Amino acid sequence: MGLMLRAGAVAALAFLLNGCASTTLEAVSDFDANFAFEKVQSLAILPIDRTSAAEKLISDMQVDRINASLTSELRARGYRVVDDRQSADAYLAWHLVTREKTDIRSYNAASAYNCWRCGPPVSDVSVRRYVQGTFIVDVIDPLRNRSVWRSTIQSRLASDPDPKDADKNRAMAAKAVLAPFPPDVAEAQ
Repeated sequence: MGLMLRAGAVAALAFLLNGCASTTLEAVSDFDANFAFEKVQSLAILPIDRTSAAEKLISDMQVDRINASLTSELRARGYRVVDDRQSADAYLAWHLVTREKTDIRSYNAASAYNCWRCGPPVSDVSVRRYVQGTFIVDVIDPLRNRSVWRSTIQSRLASDPDPKDADKNRAMAAKAVLAPFPPDVAEAQ
Protein backbone atom coordinates (compact mmCIF):
# COMPACT_ATOMS: atom_id res chain seq x y z
CA MET A 1 0.00 0.00 0.00
CA GLY A 2 2.83 2.42 0.83
CA LEU A 3 4.42 1.93 -2.59
CA MET A 4 1.11 2.51 -4.35
CA LEU A 5 0.53 5.66 -2.31
CA ARG A 6 4.03 6.92 -3.11
CA ALA A 7 3.60 6.20 -6.83
CA GLY A 8 0.34 8.11 -6.86
CA ALA A 9 1.92 10.92 -4.87
CA VAL A 10 4.82 11.31 -7.27
CA ALA A 11 2.44 11.29 -10.22
CA ALA A 12 0.40 13.98 -8.52
CA LEU A 13 3.50 16.01 -7.72
CA ALA A 14 4.74 15.60 -11.26
CA PHE A 15 1.86 17.77 -12.32
CA LEU A 16 3.96 20.28 -10.37
CA LEU A 17 1.69 20.83 -7.48
CA ASN A 18 -1.31 20.67 -9.79
CA GLY A 19 -3.72 19.84 -7.03
CA CYS A 20 -2.44 22.21 -4.38
CA ALA A 21 -4.73 22.36 -1.40
CA SER A 22 -3.66 25.93 -0.77
CA THR A 23 -3.68 28.58 -3.45
CA THR A 24 -0.73 30.60 -2.15
CA LEU A 25 2.71 29.13 -2.59
CA GLU A 26 5.54 30.84 -0.75
CA ALA A 27 9.13 30.04 -1.49
CA VAL A 28 11.83 29.62 1.11
CA SER A 29 15.26 30.36 -0.29
CA ASP A 30 18.92 30.46 0.67
CA PHE A 31 21.95 31.66 -1.27
CA ASP A 32 25.70 32.19 -1.32
CA ALA A 33 26.26 35.94 -0.90
CA ASN A 34 29.72 35.66 -2.50
CA PHE A 35 28.34 34.56 -5.88
CA ALA A 36 27.90 37.28 -8.53
CA PHE A 37 24.20 36.83 -9.33
CA GLU A 38 24.15 40.08 -11.30
CA LYS A 39 26.35 38.44 -13.96
CA VAL A 40 23.89 35.61 -14.61
CA GLN A 41 22.13 36.18 -17.91
CA SER A 42 21.80 32.64 -19.22
CA LEU A 43 20.94 29.36 -17.53
CA ALA A 44 20.98 25.74 -18.65
CA ILE A 45 18.43 23.39 -17.12
CA LEU A 46 20.18 20.18 -16.11
CA PRO A 47 18.55 16.79 -16.70
CA ILE A 48 16.97 15.31 -13.60
CA ASP A 49 18.79 12.61 -11.67
CA ARG A 50 17.08 9.29 -12.43
CA THR A 51 18.77 7.39 -9.60
CA SER A 52 16.20 8.06 -6.88
CA ALA A 53 12.91 6.20 -6.75
CA ALA A 54 10.84 9.38 -6.92
CA GLU A 55 12.44 10.63 -10.13
CA LYS A 56 12.12 7.20 -11.76
CA LEU A 57 8.34 7.49 -11.49
CA ILE A 58 8.21 10.80 -13.39
CA SER A 59 7.67 10.40 -17.11
CA ASP A 60 9.73 12.23 -19.70
CA MET A 61 6.58 14.12 -20.74
CA GLN A 62 6.11 15.39 -17.18
CA VAL A 63 9.76 16.42 -16.98
CA ASP A 64 9.39 18.33 -20.27
CA ARG A 65 6.30 20.14 -18.96
CA ILE A 66 8.04 21.18 -15.75
CA ASN A 67 11.10 22.32 -17.71
CA ALA A 68 8.84 24.32 -20.04
CA SER A 69 7.19 26.07 -17.07
CA LEU A 70 10.56 26.96 -15.55
CA THR A 71 11.88 28.12 -18.94
CA SER A 72 8.84 30.30 -19.53
CA GLU A 73 9.18 31.95 -16.12
CA LEU A 74 12.92 32.54 -16.54
CA ARG A 75 12.39 34.09 -19.96
CA ALA A 76 9.64 36.32 -18.57
CA ARG A 77 12.24 37.56 -16.07
CA GLY A 78 14.71 38.40 -18.86
CA TYR A 79 16.99 35.35 -18.68
CA ARG A 80 18.08 33.22 -21.61
CA VAL A 81 17.63 29.48 -21.23
CA VAL A 82 20.26 27.65 -23.27
CA ASP A 83 20.75 23.99 -24.14
CA ASP A 84 24.54 24.18 -24.23
CA ARG A 85 26.10 24.11 -20.77
CA GLN A 86 29.25 25.79 -22.09
CA SER A 87 27.36 29.00 -22.87
CA ALA A 88 25.45 29.09 -19.57
CA ASP A 89 26.39 31.47 -16.77
CA ALA A 90 24.73 29.10 -14.29
CA TYR A 91 22.90 25.79 -14.22
CA LEU A 92 19.41 25.17 -12.90
CA ALA A 93 18.54 21.81 -11.35
CA TRP A 94 15.27 20.72 -9.77
CA HIS A 95 13.79 17.75 -8.02
CA LEU A 96 10.64 16.69 -6.25
CA VAL A 97 10.19 15.17 -2.82
CA THR A 98 7.02 13.66 -1.41
CA ARG A 99 6.35 12.66 2.16
CA GLU A 100 3.35 10.89 3.62
CA LYS A 101 1.97 12.74 6.62
CA THR A 102 -0.80 12.20 9.13
CA ASP A 103 -3.05 14.90 10.56
CA ILE A 104 -4.67 13.87 13.84
CA ARG A 105 -7.28 16.10 15.41
CA SER A 106 -9.36 15.54 18.49
CA TYR A 107 -12.74 17.18 18.98
CA ASN A 108 -14.84 17.22 22.12
CA ALA A 109 -18.59 17.31 21.81
CA ALA A 110 -20.17 20.07 23.84
CA SER A 111 -22.13 19.18 26.94
CA ALA A 112 -25.06 21.27 28.02
CA TYR A 113 -24.81 23.20 31.27
CA ASN A 114 -27.12 21.84 33.96
CA CYS A 115 -28.64 19.29 31.60
CA TRP A 116 -30.51 16.52 33.45
CA ARG A 117 -30.91 14.10 30.55
CA CYS A 118 -27.61 14.60 28.77
CA GLY A 119 -25.10 11.83 28.41
CA PRO A 120 -21.41 12.11 29.13
CA PRO A 121 -19.24 14.28 26.86
CA VAL A 122 -18.06 12.50 23.73
CA SER A 123 -14.69 12.85 22.01
CA ASP A 124 -14.16 12.39 18.31
CA VAL A 125 -10.78 11.78 16.72
CA SER A 126 -10.19 12.54 13.07
CA VAL A 127 -7.19 10.96 11.32
CA ARG A 128 -6.31 12.08 7.81
CA ARG A 129 -3.41 10.92 5.72
CA TYR A 130 -2.08 13.17 3.02
CA VAL A 131 0.97 13.69 0.88
CA GLN A 132 3.18 16.75 1.35
CA GLY A 133 5.00 17.70 -1.83
CA THR A 134 8.18 19.77 -2.00
CA PHE A 135 9.53 21.28 -5.22
CA ILE A 136 13.21 22.21 -4.95
CA VAL A 137 15.15 24.36 -7.43
CA ASP A 138 18.91 24.94 -7.26
CA VAL A 139 21.06 27.37 -9.23
CA ILE A 140 24.54 25.92 -9.59
CA ASP A 141 27.81 27.75 -10.17
CA PRO A 142 29.38 25.97 -13.17
CA LEU A 143 32.93 26.83 -12.10
CA ARG A 144 32.65 25.29 -8.63
CA ASN A 145 29.86 22.83 -9.50
CA ARG A 146 28.13 23.83 -6.26
CA SER A 147 24.70 25.14 -5.48
CA VAL A 148 24.71 28.91 -4.90
CA TRP A 149 20.94 29.41 -4.58
CA ARG A 150 18.12 27.14 -3.46
CA SER A 151 14.40 27.72 -3.35
CA THR A 152 11.68 25.37 -2.14
CA ILE A 153 7.92 25.43 -2.09
CA GLN A 154 5.68 22.99 -0.27
CA SER A 155 2.08 22.06 -0.65
CA ARG A 156 -0.38 19.44 0.46
CA LEU A 157 -1.21 17.49 -2.67
CA ALA A 158 -4.72 16.61 -3.71
CA SER A 159 -5.40 12.92 -4.20
CA ASP A 160 -7.12 13.56 -7.53
CA PRO A 161 -5.55 16.56 -9.32
CA ASP A 162 -7.54 18.20 -12.11
CA PRO A 163 -5.60 17.87 -15.39
CA LYS A 164 -7.44 20.87 -16.87
CA ASP A 165 -5.65 23.19 -14.45
CA ALA A 166 -2.23 21.55 -14.83
CA ASP A 167 -0.61 24.18 -17.08
CA LYS A 168 -1.84 27.07 -14.95
CA ASN A 169 -0.68 25.41 -11.73
CA ARG A 170 2.73 24.50 -13.16
CA ALA A 171 3.19 28.13 -14.19
CA MET A 172 2.07 29.30 -10.74
CA ALA A 173 4.52 26.93 -9.03
CA ALA A 174 7.39 27.99 -11.32
CA LYS A 175 6.65 31.65 -10.61
CA ALA A 176 6.51 31.02 -6.85
CA VAL A 177 9.69 28.96 -6.63
CA LEU A 178 11.64 31.47 -8.76
CA ALA A 179 10.20 34.57 -7.04
CA PRO A 180 13.26 35.08 -4.80
CA PHE A 181 15.68 34.86 -7.77
CA PRO A 182 17.96 36.68 -8.09
CA PRO A 183 18.46 37.31 -4.40
CA ASP A 184 19.18 40.78 -3.08
CA VAL A 185 22.77 40.19 -1.99
CA ALA A 186 23.23 43.77 -0.72
CA GLU A 187 20.24 43.42 1.60
CA ALA A 188 21.61 40.16 3.04
CA GLN A 189 24.97 41.66 3.98
